[in-house]
This record gives sequence, C-alpha cells and structure tokens, in this order.
Amino acid sequence: MNLEDTIYKRQSIRSYDSTPLDNQTLDEIREFIDNAKELNPNIKWSYEILPTENISTMMRWKSPHYIAIFSEKKENYYQNIGFIFQQVDLFLQSKGIGSCWIGMGDPKNYKNPQKDQKFIIIMSIGKSKGNIYRERNQFKRKDLDAISDKSDERLIPAQFAPSSANTQPWYFVHDEDGSYDLYRIKRGLLRNKMFGKWNKIDTGIALAHLYVANPDSFKFYQKDNPEELKGHFYDGSFEI
Repeated sequence: MNLEDTIYKRQSIRSYDSTPLDNQTLDEIREFIDNAKELNPNIKWSYEILPTENISTMMRWKSPHYIAIFSEKKENYYQNIGFIFQQVDLFLQSKGIGSCWIGMGDPKNYKNPQKDQKFIIIMSIGKSKGNIYRERNQFKRKDLDAISDKSDERLIPAQFAPSSANTQPWYFVHDEDGSYDLYRIKRGLLRNKMFGKWNKIDTGIALAHLYVANPDSFKFYQKDNPEELKGHFYDGSFEI
C-alpha cells in the first residue's frame, strides 16, 4: 500500500505485540525519517528510537519501541514536526506497522545530545495485536464544509488527518490565485492549555496529508501580512 492510500485506511494503534521489530525494519524506518520532506528546512530537529524501558507515559498500554522527537524552537517548529512525522506514521502503517502519536509521555534515562533542541512528543511503533486498518466509514471527521470556506474535494486528505483528541483544529480559506491559507482554531484558556501545542502539531499533520496526495505541486510558505480570521490563528499558506 502506498502512502496516499494509507491516508484513508490508517488508525491510531493502542494495542501492540511486545516482540521488538527486527534491526532491518528499524533501519528502514530510520532511512525514511532521514529523507522525509520538511515543512521548514531551516529548523534543526532530531529523533531517537527508544525501547519501552526508556519511556515514561501515562498510557495503560505499551509498545516495543517509541520515537522520541526533538526540535529547536523556531517559527512553526511544532507544525514542522507534525509534517515530518505524519509522513513517518503513514510509512509505518503502509508497511503494516502500528503507530500512534502520544502527547502524554516523554523519554527517561535518555539525554538528547543536541543541546539546542527541546523534547516535543513521542510516537509509539510496533506490530499491532489487532487489525491495523479501517474503512472510510469508520472515520469520525468533520464535513468538508466545516473545515473550509468552500467545499473542496482537494482538501479531503486533510479531512482524514488524525489530531489530538480528534479536535480537528484546521480551517482552510481559498485565495483568488488558487492557493490556500491555513488557520488553527483558537480555544479557551483551559482547552488551549490542554491542546494548544498539540493542535500546532495537528495542522502540520494535515499539511503532510496534503503533501503526500500532491507531492509534485505542494508548496508551503508564510505570508507577511495574512488576513485575520476571527477565532483563529494563521498557520501558513500553501499550494497543491
């Protein structure tokens, strides 16, 4: 299965076989990560694939491996991580390997050698105990009209993107030149504390789906003076 097809089949896996992945598979994962497309090539980031004993998480379930992800703090660095590692999520699941973004967890007994980078998030990976794929009608997603100022089938890949607690924080506005502006929903103080930084990753995840579906035409950029949209943050613009 290719990455674009996986967009409409993937699901977050929370039940894993404890058997570790073999070294060849782990090397293939590292090779893919090292060659994934970046949203902002000027941001330095790094990762480490760690075993269960090097991860602290509030989840009741465990996986044999976790990807601990780090980044330097620059504009859109959360979105950049979401963009890169959602490609990884799709790659893993296209190969029959389960994965799940985990906001409530961090590495332990591990120090990232890149001192200028902060820990961002972890992703669980391993062989799923159950069915790794689902059908389109099993997704619970907002209608296209609810995530865009116009109903646009080109945005369907973003519609199927995963997000923190399924908050789906993205909103797309069409420009006259055929490009798009991406906005992120503003939340109240409490919900912003709970989901604020994760929703930044989420919009990067949605952009990753749009890139995977349009690899030859996708282009991301920042406007100097974007239009304000009430109740939203501007997260960038793109062409597909």
